[in-house]
Amino acid sequence: MKNRISFLVFIFFLFSFESTSILAQNYSHSPNDTLIAYTFLDGQVTMNITQIHPTDDTLHFSWNLLEVDMPIEWEANICDNSACFTSLVSSGSTLPVLPGDNGLMLVHCTPHLIPGTATIRYTIYELNSPQQVDTLTWIIHTSTASVLDENEIKEPFILLSENQLILKGDLSGFTKIKVLDQLGRVLLEDELTNQENQKIALFQAGFVWVELRGDSVKMTKKVFVCF
Repeated sequence: MKNRISFLVFIFFLFSFESTSILAQNYSHSPNDTLIAYTFLDGQVTMNITQIHPTDDTLHFSWNLLEVDMPIEWEANICDNSACFTSLVSSGSTLPVLPGDNGLMLVHCTPHLIPGTATIRYTIYELNSPQQVDTLTWIIHTSTASVLDENEIKEPFILLSENQLILKGDLSGFTKIKVLDQLGRVLLEDELTNQENQKIALFQAGFVWVELRGDSVKMTKKVFVCF
């Protein structure tokens, strides 16, 4: 009887160990758990860390603010797959990450007035394996230089009219456009032609982030979509 009990206890611990090992490795962070960006004053950056989910189970993540070290005039907010918050809120929980989907932790940051460096850190864990706590880090550097000013490029106007995003003004220097929804998912990514007006169809309400890029310039704007 004693040998049978010992055998059952051994099986229980073996099963627990194997289960914990599987749970501890059922997702990974992409492209990494730390992102670094370089921008200029008033140049917004969008940085997303994806929780890659290759297994057939459903994941539930909770996250908590660990550290914010940021110049006082800067703006930043956190998003997950459930919402885009208006600030760096202290905690939250994601929507269930179903098989075939991935999780999302995203930071928007816009430096204002004061050059410097921001460091933003959140911890995140999956509810079925709370012992595995990861730290996600976003680092944003900026200086007093404005690439747009240095290249004397007039900022285009971004308008919404009849379910279309319209770019008006001088687009010289910009060669690519990217449109992201409020969760950081890419809705459109295309080349820009050197024309004054460009129309791009939009298909959902809310707001989008419009990013224009060139060889040495970048501009990001938040645009509301109303139907």
